[in-house]
Amino acid sequence: MSTMLNAGGDIPLNQPFNTGPWNYEGEESVVSIPNGDVVDWVLVELRDAKNADAANGSAKIAQKAAFLLKDGSIVGLDGNDVLQFNSFVNHQLFVVVMHRNHLGVMSAYPVAGSGNIYSYDFSTGSDKAYGDGSAQNEIASGVWGMIAGDSDGNGIVEDPDKLVSWITEAGMPGYMKSDYEVNRQVSNEDKNDFWIPNYLRSSQIP
Repeated sequence: MSTMLNAGGDIPLNQPFNTGPWNYEGEESVVSIPNGDVVDWVLVELRDAKNADAANGSAKIAQKAAFLLKDGSIVGLDGNDVLQFNSFVNHQLFVVVMHRNHLGVMSAYPVAGSGNIYSYDFSTGSDKAYGDGSAQNEIASGVWGMIAGDSDGNGIVEDPDKLVSWITEAGMPGYMKSDYEVNRQVSNEDKNDFWIPNYLRSSQIP
């Protein structure tokens, strides 16, 4: 993935999810972006449930902001180490990943764990995201990624994402919620290559 926000010095030092629609009140911050592989911030949520259908918002047991790397990995604030949580799991663990201008995704299957180390790979197929697969696109042969274009963060790519957000920010550089391709510039490509193909696609997070 593109690291142009990083190279341009546009990634904020404080986690950016402390406003709507996330209203996450975490205080994660860094003195500097830890390495050149960081793409952006993401918000990671853990849900404890008997099955995926029961893993709704009320099943949330932990939430934390973290860094997304260009290879798709999510890491802690040092840019390298595994993201750590201190939570007890009663049933099965499901993970949700949210980004400022992409549709969030929840794991369709319980997160596999061994020795308190858990991992999940969303990129190996459309069935890895909870729901009917419409929260992901095949971005390369056999590689699946989150859909971009949800600039207002309401869980669906729709007209306000273009009419309110994109038109307002078109032509602007920097850390913008309508920069769907994350290249530090809101341009026609964001609308034509990301918003239009993903129009009316919805998040599969229950």
